[in-house]
Amino acid sequence: MTKEPAGFKRNRRIWPWLLVCILVLIVVTGVYAYLEITAMIEDLGRMWGDLVQLFWLIVPDGEK
Repeated sequence: MTKEPAGFKRNRRIWPWLLVCILVLIVVTGVYAYLEITAMIEDLGRMWGDLVQLFWLIVPDGEK
């Protein structure tokens, strides 16, 4: 193994770190999007139930 001079800096590759950072960013974004989409679906289900309840409150069902 050869010794490098004291003032010589080793050329480090930045591409693997950039790829790792991009991969982590994609995973974090995917998890956030998944959580937001599932929350929206749950809210939509609750809103649909509320709308059905409001419909039957306004429209008589004919059981008089």
